[in-house]
Amino acid sequence: MGIHTTTRPRTGVLAARFFGYLSADGLNYALSFIIYALLVRVLTNRQYGELSIATTLYQALMMVSALGLDLTGPKLIAEFGGNPIDFARQAQRLRIKIALLFCAPLQFAFAWMAWHEGRGLLAGIIVASFAMVFARALDLTYVAVAAGLPGPVAKTRAVGLTVYLVILALCIPIIRNHLWLVPVFNALGVTLGRLQLGRILRLRYPDGHPQRSFAGWNIIKVGLRASGGHLLLLIMQTGDVILLARYVSTDVVGQYAMVSRLYLLGTAALAALLNTFLPEIVRVAHSASSLRHQFRAYVVANLVLAAAGWAFFHFVAARLCETLAHRTLPIVYSITPTFALVFLLLALANPFLSMLPSLHRSTEYVIGVAAALVLLLALDLVLMPRYGAIGAARGQAIAMAFLALYSCVICLMHIRGLPDLVADATAPELARFNLEA
Repeated sequence: MGIHTTTRPRTGVLAARFFGYLSADGLNYALSFIIYALLVRVLTNRQYGELSIATTLYQALMMVSALGLDLTGPKLIAEFGGNPIDFARQAQRLRIKIALLFCAPLQFAFAWMAWHEGRGLLAGIIVASFAMVFARALDLTYVAVAAGLPGPVAKTRAVGLTVYLVILALCIPIIRNHLWLVPVFNALGVTLGRLQLGRILRLRYPDGHPQRSFAGWNIIKVGLRASGGHLLLLIMQTGDVILLARYVSTDVVGQYAMVSRLYLLGTAALAALLNTFLPEIVRVAHSASSLRHQFRAYVVANLVLAAAGWAFFHFVAARLCETLAHRTLPIVYSITPTFALVFLLLALANPFLSMLPSLHRSTEYVIGVAAALVLLLALDLVLMPRYGAIGAARGQAIAMAFLALYSCVICLMHIRGLPDLVADATAPELARFNLEA
């Protein structure tokens, strides 16, 4: 007989939590898009190109320093069983060590290579962008997610991004001559918001609880698998722009990148939906019947977003891109229907793919994303030379279809293999069961 928990949140509570997270993530992506448009207008093509290269590099290293806690943090906090702030302090120390001992040497090595090639502008940006990697190590969003607190996340992100945007707008004449200040200003704003979130969480979880120790290696082991898959997913979603430049003009690449950036903007809603359902799914992850019930609601919510996202890309996206760019974009019109399909497939994959790390299936998560990335590379090498940007978009659709099917099969097999446990199991007992499983 399965669990019938009496603490399951009502639909209204889930909806309020979802829109709370959406306001945070949506604002994050929306302001990033505004900043992107601002920089395109005020910088030269060379300056924006160098900034884009450095951004691609530090975004990848930010995922390494994050240790995958955005996906695994709520689960690890549940297993920790003590004050979440105690866990966060241990995790933060690990993140800072990874940033200083692994990410920083890599960034300085890449900066030296750029300097050696006579690209001093790029070298300076790469060095300065370590501020963003370090700022990522201070993030406590996963603790707020575990506690079901979308409000503080929305508030503190809004503060950080507003500070960044205001500084950037006021310093446009300066950044034209000192481009390395862009990632520094970004890190300053983000850090202010994250420090404010830390104060809010410390008030909610004050000191005084017995200190507990959580195996640091366990955080690293679980986190690297999750962040590794997340990093590969980022490369899968953005790396094709670099390869496409080998086969088409810069103008075509720019139009393709405009659509793909808008597509990534749509993932804010999917991330908000994950954060909405994650605490409840983690809480019942030990029981097949309870997990199946919560998971069904999560899948239905993703289907609603899938339909809305497809309609937006199919009917609105191209016109929106032209409005933002103030020029005709014929390539955008040719690829937005395919990207509508890509978003639809991503939304179908989201409930299955995003839950694999929290269900202790991080290895399968990494394998699936890596396989999809290899498939995408093979497709791009075949389709891009013949079809250009349309071929790149079609490759994304096929690879995403594979990833959706793979993650669905793995996730359903996991749920089918779970037992039905009694309702009065305590949290530590559930945590031990999950570790054994």
